[in-house]
Amino acid sequence: MATLRSKEFSCSIPDVTVSTSAKALVTISIDGTQVYQEWLWPVSGVITLEELSDLVTPYARQRQTVTLSITAANEAETQIFSASTQVVYCQADFGDETAENFLANHFLSILMGTKQTALGRLEYLHTPGSETAACTAEYSDGTTAQFTPSVVQSGTGYRTLDVSPDNFVATGKTLVCYRVTCGSRTQDYELDLSAPDCAPILCFVNSFGLDELAYCTGIHKVDPSYKRSMAYVGRLQRNYKIDETRSFKADTGPLNTAMANWWDEVFRSDSVRIVNFKNGNPNVGKDLLITESKSEHSNDDAEIPRFTFTYQYAQRNHNVVQLLRAGRIFDNTFDNTFN
Repeated sequence: MATLRSKEFSCSIPDVTVSTSAKALVTISIDGTQVYQEWLWPVSGVITLEELSDLVTPYARQRQTVTLSITAANEAETQIFSASTQVVYCQADFGDETAENFLANHFLSILMGTKQTALGRLEYLHTPGSETAACTAEYSDGTTAQFTPSVVQSGTGYRTLDVSPDNFVATGKTLVCYRVTCGSRTQDYELDLSAPDCAPILCFVNSFGLDELAYCTGIHKVDPSYKRSMAYVGRLQRNYKIDETRSFKADTGPLNTAMANWWDEVFRSDSVRIVNFKNGNPNVGKDLLITESKSEHSNDDAEIPRFTFTYQYAQRNHNVVQLLRAGRIFDNTFDNTFN
């Protein structure tokens, strides 16, 4: 008996049991390629395949969505068991919510609420559905307008929509919010009309293995440190080796509750990169290493969450010169890039 559903998340593939009174040749394939084959013996008439997530997750992360197939045959080469499922890469545990229900009603993000944004920012949304996306924009005078977000990228099992607020502006009107829908999925955006400066801008891999953008609106600091190794060369003492560590301290700025929960995605991500803008075009730059983060918040209604974190370049050489901004010690996003 198999417990596989038509779709499963890679982190929560259930155990599979095969009822048999004798040994069976169990074969596991991913996208038609055999990745495991072994003769297994039953215990109390059952062969149990456990920890399938550990086997499938590396393939699912690379391809986003894969087909998992499991078969079992007896010594007479007669197939006694067969099961298959679509496995979608996901590292988040949604409890009793099935992968099929989640994918039918949500975008590929754990953001479960309104996202704060501003004019000049890029916003991308990944959808697992093939339905046509639509956007309803609302302006300060109470009027609305309809738009169709463009698809900027397609992959196995998902499409990426460009839902940047600049796409939904109207002449002579002030955009205040908009809603993107795709099938049963909805995502709301609320504009910060003060359009605060952003530094840093981060591109990170979320729990679905897809890139998302995070904007910090708080104080940004640089705190370099140097480890000097000294020795006497002749009669003079010299620094024969200087190791520089350029650390940056960032503040997310005020967040709503949904975005406070979503920001933990940045801190748990194993791939974070800096984003710089040149002539209004984004450039995903160097890999970063987040070394510290503080994301404490509570259910106090009076509390406005805001998080701080420290990061540095992942590369060994921290003597990074920004040619686009002569004399700048920060990355290129540290001033009014969007104005």
